[in-house]
Amino acid sequence: MTTLSNPKSTEKSNPHWIEWLTGLVSIVFILALIGWIGWDALGPRDPAPELSIRILGTIGEGAGYHVRFEIANAAKATAAGVVVRGQILDGDRALETIETTFDYVPMNSTASGGLIFRSDPTGHSLRISAVGYSDP
Repeated sequence: MTTLSNPKSTEKSNPHWIEWLTGLVSIVFILALIGWIGWDALGPRDPAPELSIRILGTIGEGAGYHVRFEIANAAKATAAGVVVRGQILDGDRALETIETTFDYVPMNSTASGGLIFRSDPTGHSLRISAVGYSDP
């Protein structure tokens, strides 16, 4: 049998206080993480997406007038197949109506796009709104 030339061990029977502190901090962090994930999974959900649109600008092009916009979803629900309708209005009468569809607008995010009108929206009322979506 082999005998050790240095029988002393560097491992102590009583751990250092920093080891206990590290273990305690780790346990608190893990429990907080489990609690946060559980709250997010089981907590209250928004029943529907909250879609809002902001017009970014209008550019005259050869094919027409390009109106850029940004759509925002402020809810904790993703919207799929979002239909956005743009109208150039003269009073209550719609001069031109254009639609586009976004594949999806994720929760708490934005997406951008554009509508191309044949008529110049300058001097008229321009209305762009989300008119429909589906649940993914």
